[in-house]
Amino acid sequence: MAEDKTLAPAPSPAGSAPESGRRRFRRWRFWLILVLLLAAAVLVRMLATPASDRDNLSPQNPAPNGAKAVAEVLRQQGTEVILTDTLPATREALDDGGTLLFHDANGYLDEEQLGRLADSAGQVILIEPGFRELRALAPDITAAGVVPEEGSPLAANCRTGNGGPPAADGFPAENGSITRGGLAYRGPVMCYSFSTGAQPAAAYAATADGSAVVLGAGHVLSNEQIVREANAALALNTLGQNDRLVWYRPSLADISIAEEPQSPLALLPSWVTPVALWLLAVGVLAMFWKGRRLGPLVEEPLPVVVRSAETAAGRARLYQDSKSLDRAAATLRAATLNRLAAELRLGAGARAAEVVDATARHLDRPAVELDALLRGFVPRTEAQLVDWAQNLQQLEEEVTDR
Repeated sequence: MAEDKTLAPAPSPAGSAPESGRRRFRRWRFWLILVLLLAAAVLVRMLATPASDRDNLSPQNPAPNGAKAVAEVLRQQGTEVILTDTLPATREALDDGGTLLFHDANGYLDEEQLGRLADSAGQVILIEPGFRELRALAPDITAAGVVPEEGSPLAANCRTGNGGPPAADGFPAENGSITRGGLAYRGPVMCYSFSTGAQPAAAYAATADGSAVVLGAGHVLSNEQIVREANAALALNTLGQNDRLVWYRPSLADISIAEEPQSPLALLPSWVTPVALWLLAVGVLAMFWKGRRLGPLVEEPLPVVVRSAETAAGRARLYQDSKSLDRAAATLRAATLNRLAAELRLGAGARAAEVVDATARHLDRPAVELDALLRGFVPRTEAQLVDWAQNLQQLEEEVTDR
């Protein structure tokens, strides 16, 4: 048997790959250095520039949803605007007097913190407050849903509650109209009111003495809406009544944490524990039910002897069920060639062509005929496989008898 030899490709000259890499680097090094310098400049710029405030109605946010414009105009008009984001800092700032502007859009303060804030605040302006904030800081004012955005702008028309006479001076009676939107409230004094079908509601509500003002139209403070209609007049007249304005927006630092953290199990509903115990009992009973023995163990002598005929029959049935004609034919072909090689004393390493030639000489038959039978024939149906197997068996018997 001739040994196949494959010519390996000639090795590349030593050092060609590093030299090619150096040539590429010299060609592109200017652009690589330029890209690295630009990336470094961008990184330094990002690290040196503080993160901008993007929260809604934030006095430090210059974006359309911020309220930086109204805060700057108030400063230009002589109002001292103090920004705070924690309850202790706010109470400390209120010790020197001033108006409190409170906007807790995320509801960070609990009832106890709101009570402490109410004790420190004198005049308070609430921006779109919820039920908890109203109850603590403006108990005379109640929520009344939302302000419909469809329709003409809302005129000031400040009046006492339930459609009473016009309000006294100090309220935005002559501020013109504002754009619609936001939340609606009801109180002793209501401005920018509209009809809800049952009783009027307003985008601006206040107590009779003006100590608490609820501004449901918080959008009038935004940089985008401040220039529309008379939004600027309402914002400046409401926020600029005092020379000092403490603008308080609670932050994550205000979230109260219990001194002793509760166990996670204490947060579960009361029915979880009995249901879990019931499921555990059912699982244990199921294990005993399914895991019981059906009888004593049966001893069997080992090793178990299986007849070769049974093994061959079982393997044949597997081939038949899977319709593996090619695999069955290959097995029959290999077994026949092995037995013929052993009978003709050719050795275990004999090739198929050598077995065909030896069989032809032994039987004095044409080698082409035997080669077609032993190597070339491929059965396509089960009937052909059976006929071919019988022919192979007959050939083996002829070789054995000679």
